[in-house]
Amino acid sequence: MQINRFNLPGFGYSIDLSEPLTFSFDGHQLTGFAGDTVASALLANDIHLVARSIKFHRPRGILSCGLEEPSALVECTMPGCAPVPNLKATEVQLSEGLIVKSQNNWPSRNFDVLGALSFGTKFLQAGFYYKTFKWPNWGWHRVYERIIRNFAGTGRIDTDSLDNVDPSGCGDQRNEFCQILVIGGGLAGLNAALTCARQGLHVVLIEQDTNLGGSLLWRKSSINNTTSDRWLKEAIGNLERYPNLTILTRTLAFGNYDHGLVLAYQSSESGETGIFWKIRAQRILVATGAIERPLVFPNNDRPGIMLASAVRAYLKRYAVRPGKRAFVAIADATERREITEELIEAAIEVVGTLGSGEQITDTNGRRRISSISIRTPDDRIVRHHCDLVCMSGGWTPVAHLAAHVRGNLTLNTKTQVPFTTKQCGSVLTLGGSRGVFDRNAVLEDSESQAIEAMVQIGISVAQVNKLEVTVEKTFVEPAISANGKTAAFVDFQNDVTRADLAQALGEGYLDIELIKRYTATGMGTDQGKTSWVNSISEVAALTGRAPEQLGHTTFRPPYSPISFGGLAGARTGQFLSPIRRTPLHSSFEKLDCVFQTSGQWLYSRYFPKKYETLEQAVNREVRAVRTAVGFVDMSTLGKFEVKGPDAETFISRLYCNNVSGMPVGKVRYGLMLREDGIVFDDGTIARLGEEHFVLTATTVNADAVWQWVTRLAQIQWPQLKVNLTNVSERWAAIAIAGPKSRALLSKLPLGIKADKNNFPFTAVQEGVLCGKEICRIYAVSYSGEMCFEVNIPAGYAAGFVEKLIDVGQQFGITPYGLEALDVLRIEKGHLSVGREIDGRTTPNDLGLKNLVCNNKDFIGRALLNRPGLKSNQRLQLVGLTTVNNTLEIPAGGVIVEESPSKKPQQSLSGWLTAAIYSPTLEIWIALALLRDGHKRHGEQLWVTSPVTGKSTQVTVGRTCFYDVEGIRLHG
Repeated sequence: MQINRFNLPGFGYSIDLSEPLTFSFDGHQLTGFAGDTVASALLANDIHLVARSIKFHRPRGILSCGLEEPSALVECTMPGCAPVPNLKATEVQLSEGLIVKSQNNWPSRNFDVLGALSFGTKFLQAGFYYKTFKWPNWGWHRVYERIIRNFAGTGRIDTDSLDNVDPSGCGDQRNEFCQILVIGGGLAGLNAALTCARQGLHVVLIEQDTNLGGSLLWRKSSINNTTSDRWLKEAIGNLERYPNLTILTRTLAFGNYDHGLVLAYQSSESGETGIFWKIRAQRILVATGAIERPLVFPNNDRPGIMLASAVRAYLKRYAVRPGKRAFVAIADATERREITEELIEAAIEVVGTLGSGEQITDTNGRRRISSISIRTPDDRIVRHHCDLVCMSGGWTPVAHLAAHVRGNLTLNTKTQVPFTTKQCGSVLTLGGSRGVFDRNAVLEDSESQAIEAMVQIGISVAQVNKLEVTVEKTFVEPAISANGKTAAFVDFQNDVTRADLAQALGEGYLDIELIKRYTATGMGTDQGKTSWVNSISEVAALTGRAPEQLGHTTFRPPYSPISFGGLAGARTGQFLSPIRRTPLHSSFEKLDCVFQTSGQWLYSRYFPKKYETLEQAVNREVRAVRTAVGFVDMSTLGKFEVKGPDAETFISRLYCNNVSGMPVGKVRYGLMLREDGIVFDDGTIARLGEEHFVLTATTVNADAVWQWVTRLAQIQWPQLKVNLTNVSERWAAIAIAGPKSRALLSKLPLGIKADKNNFPFTAVQEGVLCGKEICRIYAVSYSGEMCFEVNIPAGYAAGFVEKLIDVGQQFGITPYGLEALDVLRIEKGHLSVGREIDGRTTPNDLGLKNLVCNNKDFIGRALLNRPGLKSNQRLQLVGLTTVNNTLEIPAGGVIVEESPSKKPQQSLSGWLTAAIYSPTLEIWIALALLRDGHKRHGEQLWVTSPVTGKSTQVTVGRTCFYDVEGIRLHG
């Protein structure tokens, strides 16, 4: 039964009394109405104790009615969905079947064992975690970490429930562009949007609440001699008539970035999914209003102590009485009079108000406030019995979004209102967000700033002159708080008290940023929205410095927490990084291929026969390539065509090796460096004509290389006459390798001359596939065997594989995958991006010093000559073989000078980049990066694996283990 719900005219317009909803809180079935938030529904059911504080586990209730809520954090679960912790009860819309649980308590919300910590505040002062867990030195990993992980934090994530999440229920991502973006749907935002929409501009208005109106939804006021309700109704009606205006409610703008980019998240009505918006605007009008500041006094955190604006919102919008007997502690006389009238109208008894010169000395109550003690000017203590305190210490402009791009705010020395110093750039603040609170002044200011924004983007605005509005503060904060023996909380979420701030100052933390980190004030889900101005005021009072001299902590996105699921949207599972399949994929499926992911590609790993293990299949595939012929999919390589009169010049600058005078019909190995002289990628350079080249890049770097070469052509060397085309998707590529590859190639219908004289190693020919389509064949090798890479149009891939297998039967053709390809390249000592080319190695480190052409300029040449990159103490690529050929080289091992059994503690001399068993040589071999490795051939070192606990003695040698002379490459 909703005992605190009432039904009076003019109250409860945000809820629909004809649509009741059921939900549960800590296992108890409760009811509410459509339009309720979890907070309003709990208050309607007379539940004030909602959560426990993070450090002291003190009882906490609902402080506010919006996203500034620091205390009422709950876990919510929609039917069929995973639980979501740390949600603000004031933001979660009530829905049928919603399961709500309190957090940070055991065994229950009403009786929390750790509530005893509130009696140990002297031992849990600011920075206690920096001082407590130092001794003994073994205590952290054995004792402290386990205890802290059990007690730290608030909500918990049930990882098992995440497995049942349906990816189809994830949110969407959308982009929007507009001329004017208005953030905030209150009085200022609505008037600014109307001003711009009337001029025909494309305007987007976003509001975090379900309803437009801001404070007009609960505040009684007169606007231009009309009631706020009537003005709001007419304004919304006018907005709906403009097709050039887009309104997004339930949309939180959480980040403001350079060049007019605003990120926002729009929640759905059900709360299950949402839309992640990326909005770019020519001008941004920030009309986010202001947040009411709480008062700082002893025991000011009890359930039932609420912001005055929140009490008015629950009364007006949700027809909920937060209490029966209220005490009013409000700084401004007008606000105090208005809320007193509204409390009486809602049948709430006002037991007292805080008068001039009076101070709050303490409050009482266990799970909810029961009384408040006041010190009068004549030093008497008067106690008022109440179950509700309506407090207000003034208003803080919400200028966080403006500060994201402008930096620090300025504190007005007279009014203590923080606001942006200049109205410049793409962001302009208006209304309450820059300290203008008078209703009629807000109208003038919003219209003035809207006109200024339009003028800045070149719109001619007639009939209205720019108005200058003085920033004023209508609420004067009196000295109504007092020191007492009990804790006075400055930050409710992190249990930061006035004493904590004093202690931080006493220990030498004078900068406001250091104070924040030492005490944790301003951190958490509310990001200090209700605490940061009070914290600065307290520090100023303690130090005697002016608040404007202290500044404030940095405001960073997100303004309010956004779930990772909301940011990811539908990019989960396969959609996180879409799986790409090569043109040969369907053909390889018929060959019982086992696939694996390689980057974004689903790549063939190996082709097992019946009852074969991975090792057996790989060894068979390797031997087939070494003795007969095999074929492998190479379609994932990047392929880029370079054409034009300056194509050779462009490529010469791109690669460090010499390509000048390269004959038509030849292929060369190409080594590409970064600007800092580090190897970026390797591949091939084929010359098909005087002004026509084809470049290949590794699978891992294909996209990065394409972005790099296009940037160079467009920005670095725009004077070169070259045309670049990415043809990676155009061609399917199959490498046919082995001693019988030439014989097989000659029998394929490719229209080429495959004999040794006409088609030697490092040659390229263009043929005609089946007399129809142009194909390209390169005599290059990744395996150390004679090899031909056949590039055919992607649409002909499946048919070509069938023909290849049919013709190759007489030669014992065998498909092989990535595992066998890796074994073959290690036996030959070829490089791999991510292993040997790891973003830290130079050509000299990899034994490719002779490839670098010093007679020309190329990317990376200048910085390649740095002394540090020529040092002999660098890690250099070497080959390793075992001293005892029966032993294994442990994968992932590191290299040390002596046996680990004799000398357990040693400095590392290097590490392995690859280690495999060679079925060709029938021994274990490895490639490794070894310090000064090129001069250490013949030395015996040790490879040890801390993970497996295995060690093997090895001999250092050359990186090529197979066919060192390169005879087999030429066939």
